[in-house]
Amino acid sequence: MKITPIRRTVQVLSLACMVAVPLLNSRGISAVSGSFYSVGIGPLLLTDPLIAIQPLLATMTIDTTLLASALIPAGFALVFGRVFCGWVCPQNILSELFDAVGRRLGLTCFFAPGPVSPARYVVLAVILAITLLYGFPLASLLSAPGIISVQTARLIYEGTVGLELALIGIVILAELFLVRRVWCNYLCPVGSMLSLFRSKRTMRVVMAEEGEHACIHCRECAKACQLGLNPMGREIASQCHNCGACIDACREMTGERKPLSFRF
Repeated sequence: MKITPIRRTVQVLSLACMVAVPLLNSRGISAVSGSFYSVGIGPLLLTDPLIAIQPLLATMTIDTTLLASALIPAGFALVFGRVFCGWVCPQNILSELFDAVGRRLGLTCFFAPGPVSPARYVVLAVILAITLLYGFPLASLLSAPGIISVQTARLIYEGTVGLELALIGIVILAELFLVRRVWCNYLCPVGSMLSLFRSKRTMRVVMAEEGEHACIHCRECAKACQLGLNPMGREIASQCHNCGACIDACREMTGERKPLSFRF
C-alpha cells in the first residue's frame, strides 16, 4: 500500500478540521476549540512545545498546566518523528502545493538549495533568546501553522485577516523564486523544536540491512524528497519529516524488495 494517498487524506482532514472547528465554535459547539498554537479537546489540552515554553522563558515562572499540555505533542514527536510537519502542518501543505505549481510552470529558484545545516537551530536559539531577554513571544509571530489556523478562524468570525498572514505570503514567494522549501529546511522554529525530541528508537526512514543488495541506485528516492534530502544517507533523520514519498518512489522502482522503509 502506498503511503502518499494516506498522507494526502490526513492532510485534507487536517485542513477540514482547521475550518470546521471555528465554524462549530461560532455556532456554540465547543467540544474542540483552539488552533495549532494550542487546541482543547474536551478536558484535554494539547500545546505546541515551542509555544508552551515561551511563558517560562518570558516570566521565569512555571505554568505546569501549559507545560504538561506539551507532553503529548512532544511524546508523539519522540516516537514518530516530525510527522506533524509532513502530515498535518498547513504551511507544509501550502508549500507542497505551490512547489508543484512552480515545477509545472517551469519556475526556477534564484538560489540552489544547499545542504541542510544546523543553522536552523541557530534561528531557534535566537528566537528563544529574544523571549528570554526581552519577554517578547517571537515564536508566536513565526509559527506558520499557528498563524494560518488563527487567521482562518478570524476570517470565519470577522470576515477579515491580520497582517500576520503576510509571513505566509513571503514564505511562498521565497520558496517559488529564491530557494526551494527554504522555510521547512532552514527557518521554521516549530519544526526545529519538534526535531529536538528524538531518540535512537524514533521512527525514521532507513535502508534495510539487505537493502544495499536490493537497491538499484536509481536515486528516485532522492528525487522524490520534497526537502532535497538523500534517504540513502545516514544523517537525515532530524531533518526528515517522514512523509514517506521516498519509500513510495523506492517501491515503484524495486517492487517487493523494499530497500527503504520506516523503522523504529
